[in-house]
Order: sequence, then C-alpha cells, then structure tokens
Amino acid sequence: MSLKRKQVQLQAILRSYGSVAVAFSGGTDSSLLLKCALDVLGTRNVLAMFAQSELQTPDEVEHVKQWAKENEYEQDLCLDIVEVDFMKWDTFITNPENRCYHCKRQLYELFRKRMEQRGYSYLLDGTNCDDLNSYRPGLQAIEELQVQTPLAAAGFDKNDVRALSRQLNLTTWNRPSASCLATRIPAGMSISEERLQLVALFEEGLRRFGFVGCRVYLDSHRHDTVHVAIQNNEFSLFSDVSVRLAVLDFFRRYGVDNAFLNLAGRG
Repeated sequence: MSLKRKQVQLQAILRSYGSVAVAFSGGTDSSLLLKCALDVLGTRNVLAMFAQSELQTPDEVEHVKQWAKENEYEQDLCLDIVEVDFMKWDTFITNPENRCYHCKRQLYELFRKRMEQRGYSYLLDGTNCDDLNSYRPGLQAIEELQVQTPLAAAGFDKNDVRALSRQLNLTTWNRPSASCLATRIPAGMSISEERLQLVALFEEGLRRFGFVGCRVYLDSHRHDTVHVAIQNNEFSLFSDVSVRLAVLDFFRRYGVDNAFLNLAGRG
C-alpha cells in the first residue's frame, strides 16, 4: 500500500474516534500520531498526555514542552503533563523481564482515568507495525486496556512514519528513536535513581562527542563494564583513534574500564 493510501486510512481511523487522548513521548511515532489527530479532529478534541519522571533526561522533557511551539500548535495544543514516580512501584524497581508490561499497564490506567474525567473517548498509542514484530511486553498491556494503535492499524512501519513526518514538516522526522532510561538496566538488576542518573550521565557524555543517538547499557555482572550502541552513521566518528581514546578516558573517570561497542549499530 502506498504512503498516501496509508495516510488516508489513518485519517479515516482517527475520524471514527471523535475525541482522543494521545500518549505522547515527543518521539517520532507519537509526534506523527498527535499531528494527524490534531489535523483530523481539531485541537478541541485532542489531549496530549506526557508522563514526566526520572526516566527522561531534562532535554527530553524540554523537547516535549517545546513541541507545540516548534510545530506551530503553540496556542492550541492541550498538553497534560502527568508527574509519575516510578520509584514507588515495586514491579518497576525489581525490574523483572516483563517490567515494561507492568509500567505500561499502570501508566495507561492512570492516563485513562485522567482523560475520561475530561471527557475524551479513546486513548491512543504510537505503536507501528515494526513494533509488532519485536518482543515488547508493553503491547500486552495496550491490548488488555483496549488502547488504540492507529498507526499500526493503518499499516505504518517506521520508514512510513519518518517519511510522512518529513512531508508534514514535523521537526521530529529524523529524531533518533528513544526509550526510557530503565531499558539500559538489565532485567533482574534492581533499578535505582543512582543507576538511572549514571546512564543519563554516560549518554550525555557520549552526545558531547557527537554520538547523538547513543545508548549505554549497564552490564549484568560487572560494575566496571558497559555496552554501547551508536547509530550506523556514527561509526566513522568512532573509528577516529583520538575520539575512541577520549571516550574511554571519559568512562574511566566513573570507574568503567571496559566499554564494548555493539557492531550492529542502532540503524
């Protein structure tokens, strides 16, 4: 199916909802979904819901707050910033294999309660078709709570999302994919504020070297070891010996002697 036909299908799906709340992270998928919902349903019928917590960096929070201004909805977007303290959730701290299921379930239950109080009919999530082909425990929670996934329903994959976002002049069209900081902590390793802050510090440090879409994962067994994933277009930068040694020196300042690079990259 062509991108144009998928766009028409998405518009028809959104139109059928009447009024919606969009689970909004500021990423490429939820930005496109929010943009299309606003264009189809009008600003009075769309609520953007963002969960602010220790799982985002200050830059990510600021990006969400500036999204409306950057995408020409400054006067109209209704943005509900929901303060969430994940550290009070036992199923988050203990970090089981299906932690994302528990987080998504509790978060979207909170979103639904708040949106229903304000008169919105459906909660939307930015899942696309590619997401359906990977292990994502949160999808079970989405299904159980009957959260709608119109991008996937209209046949959008990640490439489609970026292509249409670019056509619509969204500033997020080429934004690196993101996930919460807790995904950098191996399942079974307890999550603490200190570990989340350490991951954020590592990734911010690498961004200053030019690795914009990097991720730094803690090791399951050794505190002096991390695993680094960078975007495919950044490997040439990493091949520079001076940059590589500077990165290693940066990690060593924080007690990390071994930094393993994922050769598959992040795409």
